[in-house]
Amino acid sequence: MELNLMRLLAEKQEADQEVVLVTVISSDCCSNGLMMVVDRDGAILWGSLGNDLLDEKAAREAKTCLNRGLSRKACITLEKSSTEIFTTALVKHDRLLIAGAGSVAHYVYQFARLLGYNVTIFDNRAEMLTRERFPEAHELILGDIVKNIASYYITEDVSIVIATHHHEFDEAILQKVIAFPAAYIGMLSNSRKIAVVFDNLRALGIAEELIAKVHSPIGLNLGGKKTAEIALAIMAEIQAVKYGRTFNVSSEKNKSD
Repeated sequence: MELNLMRLLAEKQEADQEVVLVTVISSDCCSNGLMMVVDRDGAILWGSLGNDLLDEKAAREAKTCLNRGLSRKACITLEKSSTEIFTTALVKHDRLLIAGAGSVAHYVYQFARLLGYNVTIFDNRAEMLTRERFPEAHELILGDIVKNIASYYITEDVSIVIATHHHEFDEAILQKVIAFPAAYIGMLSNSRKIAVVFDNLRALGIAEELIAKVHSPIGLNLGGKKTAEIALAIMAEIQAVKYGRTFNVSSEKNKSD
């Protein structure tokens, strides 16, 4: 039975189909540990909690959790019994990789978590890369930033923000990740430095279409200069790319003046 369950969950994950795994925690009408899998429409794909009415109510709870992207406990009461379940929403989260754990990265992380991203942060400074600063990060990867991010699994659902404490690291990271099929690659830099970096990339034979996909200077031009405002502009640009918006805030504003 467990093999069939694992096979079903693996198939759904591979197909990018979101489901909920419902598990009985405690009950006075069925066995603890019983499980079932529910899809976004509330249909039961696998398993049972041992009671048709309990299955129906649990499936409704699972559908609600999946629509909200939640995993949580719930208590289902029937006429003469009570059952506590845990719903595990297996949803696809966008992923954000941040190279650097400085002040801008810290604010980017906070905005990204509010938007539901799984955030992984890379740095070589143990005092900066802590759970106290990044309590909800998916991963904190300490060590050689260039080597670690280059060996990370980067796919089309990944956005990358390069904002380390050394410009040399930034350029080396960009060289490593520019050919990956990431949804977004942005580097924190000024126009003068990024021009030099792009010339160096061309000297290495990197194609113009790859260079053109790099967002730098990073972030939409929202006008703010504070650290949190820069981070907000970065996440705004990531979201704009995600939803296919290509407007330029500065030019749009000038048109309306």
